[in-house]
Formats: sequence, structure tokens, C-alpha cells
Amino acid sequence: MKNLKKEESKKIRIYGAGGHSQVIREVLENNGYEVTHTFDDKPSGRHYASKNVASGARENIDQFPHQGPPVIIAVGVNSQRAEIANFLKSDFETAIHESTTIAPTAKIGEGTVVFAGAIIQPNTVIGKHVIINTAASIDHDNIIGDYAHISPKAALCGHVEVGEGSHVGVGAVVIPKVKIGKWCTIGAGTVVLKDVPDYSTVVGNPGKVIKTKANSSKEESSNNSFNLTFIGSGISSSFTILHFLDSIDKHQETRKIHISIIDKYKEFYSGIPYGSRSGFSVHLITSLKNFLPEPERSKFVKWLNNNKNWLLDELKKDGGTLALNWIDKHTEKIKNNEWEHLFIPRRFFGWYISEKVKNKLEDFKAKGLIEVDYINEEVVDIEKAENKYKLLLNDNNTIISEKIILSVGSLPVNPLWKKESLIKEDNLLFINNPYKPELNTVLKTIDNFIENNKLEKKLNVLIVGANASGLELLYKLNDIEEIKTKINKFTILSTQGVLPDAVIDEEGRKKYTPFNLQALVAESNITAKDIAEATFKDLDYADEIKLGAASTVDIISSAFGVLLDKLTPEELKKFACIYGNEIGRRQRCAGFHYSKTVSDLKKENRFNHITGRFGAVNKTPTGQYELEYVDTETGGNKIYQEPVHIIINCIGSTNLEKKETPELLRNLMQKGYCKPNDSKIGFEVNDSLEASENLHIMGPLLAGNVFDGKAVWHVEHCGRIIWLSQVLSQKLKEYFFKNKELKKRPI
Repeated sequence: MKNLKKEESKKIRIYGAGGHSQVIREVLENNGYEVTHTFDDKPSGRHYASKNVASGARENIDQFPHQGPPVIIAVGVNSQRAEIANFLKSDFETAIHESTTIAPTAKIGEGTVVFAGAIIQPNTVIGKHVIINTAASIDHDNIIGDYAHISPKAALCGHVEVGEGSHVGVGAVVIPKVKIGKWCTIGAGTVVLKDVPDYSTVVGNPGKVIKTKANSSKEESSNNSFNLTFIGSGISSSFTILHFLDSIDKHQETRKIHISIIDKYKEFYSGIPYGSRSGFSVHLITSLKNFLPEPERSKFVKWLNNNKNWLLDELKKDGGTLALNWIDKHTEKIKNNEWEHLFIPRRFFGWYISEKVKNKLEDFKAKGLIEVDYINEEVVDIEKAENKYKLLLNDNNTIISEKIILSVGSLPVNPLWKKESLIKEDNLLFINNPYKPELNTVLKTIDNFIENNKLEKKLNVLIVGANASGLELLYKLNDIEEIKTKINKFTILSTQGVLPDAVIDEEGRKKYTPFNLQALVAESNITAKDIAEATFKDLDYADEIKLGAASTVDIISSAFGVLLDKLTPEELKKFACIYGNEIGRRQRCAGFHYSKTVSDLKKENRFNHITGRFGAVNKTPTGQYELEYVDTETGGNKIYQEPVHIIINCIGSTNLEKKETPELLRNLMQKGYCKPNDSKIGFEVNDSLEASENLHIMGPLLAGNVFDGKAVWHVEHCGRIIWLSQVLSQKLKEYFFKNKELKKRPI
């Protein structure tokens, strides 16, 4: 927020009457503000120069004049400043001294004060209610969390992160790319050379952690008790949070809902598909128009228009040859903001949704409607405790929650060999999970393996699975020139032997009719199996006339979609559990950028597709490894004629009956809190999306259910996630605003 010119007088109020407030008052008055009121929770302890100080809001929050000119919280203690910001229902302003140097691309949050001589360099983001004290130096690309304090003459080098509420002492130095956790204390003159855990105190040169408050999370979270807990923070949780907050925004009754958001990964809100674990240069499997429904799509497009320059810069840094080709191919459309028909990098959407949720939560915290705690741990067990749930975390700490949203995403990958994420042997690299710990790390491992191999010939890559992950891995291996040029042949093994289709045959579409599905329209009594069998016959016919899924998916989906209304509730449930996913496996589509990779490799005679199921990988007497697979057509075992050196498992997720099911889900099923439905990949829930009372399911684990007469068999499509998150958010609103005990609870 820009300062007013001196001649543009504007009224403002100050909350806090100590010495810190005197510095802020001088900055404000020098910038042309008129300070109309000064408040303090302990007026008797005010600074001698403070006059006419009124009592603050803490003693009588209802009588405090929240509305009026904006407020600056002039309290030096970070935790107190955070508390005041959360219970005030006022607008906030910034105070920036005229002698500061602030780059145009830096962002300053509301309530933040920047004192004389401070320097803030480009692309730095300063949170809300932060103190940037006298002559502090903050270099480029820093992220300073809400309520932090950077003391006089402290120097933060480039790409430094300072967590919420942390205090960097006078003259401290933080070297580039260091991350300081939340609510830390960095002593005066300390030189910080490495990352600092949350709640730690660091002193000395070099800086050393002298203590860490083990129970800080418990102290900060109101005895570790929450009204609402999200387990998992991907886009299913993100949209639920957004819709829930929207639903309570203008509600007449006011109360604070204490929310905890738990994720075992450090990145919140984007999940694996849209976060850094997938990298920056893998793309949506559909066009943006088919990926995101309105009105969210228009909001996203507007955000893309405003952020495209840095997004493309990040894509160039993360991607290789194919990423640059994608940018060149679509330069004109991007320039003209024509995004809808592009298969954009998924990370673009991850950045968007993450920023949107964070901003929304901060707004509602400022309004005093919510309090939010982030817990970077894994939940391993849940136990009912009277009318609440007790959650056991991986670090053996526990929290209590009144209501739980279980939104952990898709089930984990089904390991094919040796049950480990990565197996490295002489002449063989076997990758069971290409996203663990993240795709870019796995790609570096592949590059190192190729570089250090002792064979005199180029290596062969086998990708097991022809789904989205399989195509992404094929694309990325060919995007990185150092890997692509050292690979002899790329082979995909899949049960059906068909890759997701990308090319729409407009003339073929016009001639194609799903006769078998249309014949069922006249039938009065049909079953889910009838619809599935008719669909498969129509898909077989499409295969015969060489018409791919990209050309038929809309026609087929519309044809069987009409028939679902004719099913009884029991048959509709069968379709959701069994047949929906079977049909979906034959309707896979992909973007042209993925299919072109395959086409180019075929022209070079470097691509092969095997129709079959993975059987084993066997070591030969020569020290090479060979693939044994089950041929789909004959059902017999076969040996692939080429040796395999790098095998990547993209076969898909496990199911709830297998031992690879996460510990938390196994425990929930053993206790009867969650019951798998016949899909084997989803839990049975009621109309409130509850598996048990106040234990809600959101995201892919909703597969195999029926809501409002609509069968749900796949909950990874953004449209379905948005719809179901709206259903759940409405149930949450009804619960919290009808709960009499909560109504009585003061803010």
C-alpha cells in the first residue's frame, strides 16, 4: 500500500502506546496522516510522550470501536501483535518511512511498518503486521512471514525465508537460501548459516540452536484443541476451505473457529499433482477449458494474465527443450491471454490455488472469524474421545478435534518389485515411485545412473503404465537433453496396449454414432452392467474404424450419462463402484505435446509399446536384466527381447484391501470408523460426506458413492472436486452455526 503524499491528509488510529508507537506516529505524521486515537490494553503503562490514551479492545471487545479509520498495531512483541490483529475487526494500514528504499516488485502486507533507512530489494514478499526496523537490509526474493520482526541493521541475503512471528535480532546476518522457521528467536549479531527449525533460539557466530520449544505447537493452539481439522492439504481441502469461508463471510453471528491443517509434506494447498513434487514443467492432461469449470476458470485466467511473465521464467528454468518448444509454439496465444485451449503446466494452477487459499485465510484471521494452525506431520491414528477425536501424530504428539476432514488424496502407488521406492543395482535402476521425494530429484538420480553406467551401449527405459504419469515421465525424460540423448529405446508396458489419445478426428466424429448405448434408451429396465457392456461395444467399434478416445469421449460420456438416470439407486451405486472406472480406463486422453513425444520417438525407431502386465524383472547370466510379462492376448508369460536398465513404475494406485494402504487408513478401517465400498478405492459415506459422525471424507476416497442422484467413481477431476467441496462446505456451515455450545464461545 503506497503512502499518501504529505498534502493528502488521512485519518488513522494507533493501537499501542509504548516507545514503539512513538516511532510509528512520527512516520505516519510525516507522511500526512492525522492520528485520531491511541489505544492500549494497559494505558497506565504508556510511554511518557503518549497523550489521551484510551483502553484497548481486550477487556471489552464488543464495545470497542472496531469501525472507523484504519489501525496500525504499534506493539513490539510479535505474539501480542498477532493476537490483537486476530481480534480486531478493523481495516489496517502500513507505515513506511520516506527514507526507505523499496523495489517496485516488492510486496508489503497490511499493518506492516518499515522504518528509516530500511532497504527491501526486488521480488521480496513481506507479510502482514511485520516490523522492518531501522536500517534493516532485506535482499531479493525474501519471504517474511506475518508478525515477524527484522531488527535494526539486520541483513538478510537473497532467497531467505523468515517464518511467522520470528524475531531476527539487531545486526544479525542470514546467508542466502536459509529458511528460518516460525516463532524463532535469532540473537543479536548472530550469523545464520543453515535452516532453523520452528520455535528455536539461535545465537553466536556461526549461529547454533541453543533451545527448541518442543511444546510450542501445543501452547499456541489453545491446549491443542480444534474445532475443525483437515488431514491433507491438497486441492480437495483447498476448495473446501475456500467455499466454507465464503459461506460464513456475511453470516450475522460472529465466532472464531479454530482450524488445524495437517500435512506430512512441507508444501500446503497444492498436493502432489500441482506442487513442486511434480516439478514445474509437467502439463495438464486436458485443456484448461476442460480442466476447470466456470466461474473458477475466469478467475484463474485473470490471475494467469497478471502473473505470466514470472510463471514462464520458472517454466524455462525447470524445463528443457520440450518446455521451450511449448512456449515458442504458444507465444502468440499467451501474449493475447488466450489460455483456455492450452494444456498449461500444472504448477501454474498450484501456485494460483495456494496463493488464493493463503490470502483468504489471512483475511478471515484478520476479521477474527478463524484461527489457523499448520502442522507439518503425518497422522497415523485416530481415536474417538467422547464427542471429539484424538489424533496421534507421527512424532507421538496428539491433538483433539471436534470435526475432521480426511482429504489425503489418492491411495499410494502399488509397488511392483521389492516394495521399495527406489532400487539401485548394477545395470538396473528400478523406480517404484517417481514422485518420492520429488520428480526432479528422481530425474537427477536417473541422469547420474546413466552417466555412471559401465555398459558401452546406450540404455533402455521401460515405463510400466500408459496413464497420465506414464506419459509425463516419457515427456520429462525427453525434455532433458542430457538424458534423452543417452537412451537407446523407450518402451511402455500396459494392459490394453493403447496410449491416451490426443488428436480429434472431426470428420470421424460426425460419422460416429454409439448405436449400442442409444438402443438402451428405449428399454425400461436396464442395469449398470447393461450400460457398461453397451459402452464397451461402442468403444470396440470406434477402435475398428480407428477413431480414438479424444474423438469419442464426449459422445460416449453423453450417451451413457443420459442412461444413468434410468438406473435404480442400487444399480447406480454399482456403476459408481465398478463400471465407471472401467469405462474411464478406455477413455483416456492427453495433450498434443505428450503424443508428439511418442510420434517423434517412433520416427526415430526408439519407441515400443507392449500389451501386457508386469510379471518380474530377472537377472541374466551376463548381468543384464530382462522383463517378464503376462501377454494380454494369450495370458501366457513372455520375455521382452531387449534388456531393460531403467524401469519406472507408473501403474497406478493400490487399493484399500492391500497391505500398502497407509497406516492411518488401516487403523480407521480396523476400528470401523471407515468402511470401504465395493470400489475398493473409496469409503462409504452419508449425504454429509461422513464415514462416521463428524469424520468427513473429501477427495479421491469418495469414489464409489452417489450424491444427489449422481454417481461418483473418480474424484480427481477439478469439476467434481469443486462440486463436492461445495456440498461439504455447506454441511460444515450448518454444523458450526447450529452448534449451541460454539455459539456461546466468545471470540
